[in-house]
Amino acid sequence: MAQPILTDPAEPCTLEECLAALDASGFAPDDPLSVAGAAHWLARLAANREFLGELALRDLKAGCARTGWQGYSPQVMLLGRARPGWFLRANIWPSHEEAVLRDSGEAAFVYGLAHDHNFDFLTIGYHGPGYRSDHYAVDPDTITGFVGERVALRRVGSSVLAPGQVMHYRARRDIHCQHAPDSLSVSINLMHSAPVQTWTDQFQYDLATSTISRVLTGCTGDTLAQLALALDPENARDMLETIATRHGVDRLRWSAIRALLLAETGPDARERQIARLSPQGSGWLAQRYQAAIAD
Repeated sequence: MAQPILTDPAEPCTLEECLAALDASGFAPDDPLSVAGAAHWLARLAANREFLGELALRDLKAGCARTGWQGYSPQVMLLGRARPGWFLRANIWPSHEEAVLRDSGEAAFVYGLAHDHNFDFLTIGYHGPGYRSDHYAVDPDTITGFVGERVALRRVGSSVLAPGQVMHYRARRDIHCQHAPDSLSVSINLMHSAPVQTWTDQFQYDLATSTISRVLTGCTGDTLAQLALALDPENARDMLETIATRHGVDRLRWSAIRALLLAETGPDARERQIARLSPQGSGWLAQRYQAAIAD
């Protein structure tokens, strides 16, 4: 499950001090010392009880015009520009008492939807009682990644993101189903970002059937491959066939294979493509391929 992190009593710091410290140390989620150091600074920032309200008021007075700071979603305040490898944000979590939740519905805030993440992040409760999460775990190496696939989900407990509580959510391993807090709450998140996320899917799960119910992210390669075939089919076909058969990244090979298969409208031509592009072996790509053509 997501890993709770204990931090020492934190001396408050400013947002600028926190960003400067993280600029100096970075955030490497596979390094326990880096995670501990990042959690320390996150706790220090969360101990500053004034900075976020002051920042919100400054934003309102300036017409929400901080260049490069916003544009994520209405639920999110970005806390500084994105850095290489990480960025900082605050998340607002409405309760059932808030009109925005009643008007928009729970799904707009991902309440009640079990999901994983294709990135690591640290989160800390900042304001309010905090949302509740039911936690599950999965071995990502056992997942092919198609809708309807049965996966070995393990229920591993529940928690509330209370003020000062730090949690480390690990990419692709930790699944949680969030529930609205008892009153308006705010969390602060330190998000890891890396190029591999472009090729990594994020999933929503059906807990009743232990299956993947939805692919939440769109792989850039999927979009580019289909766009290239639509706009310049003659040149794109040769390039995509090379990627489909020779590229070193299986996820990108799948983008090319899928686009080539979707481009075939006649049943005979599609059957020939299926036979010609079929990846050999029992690895992830072969499993994804077999699941797709069996659909």
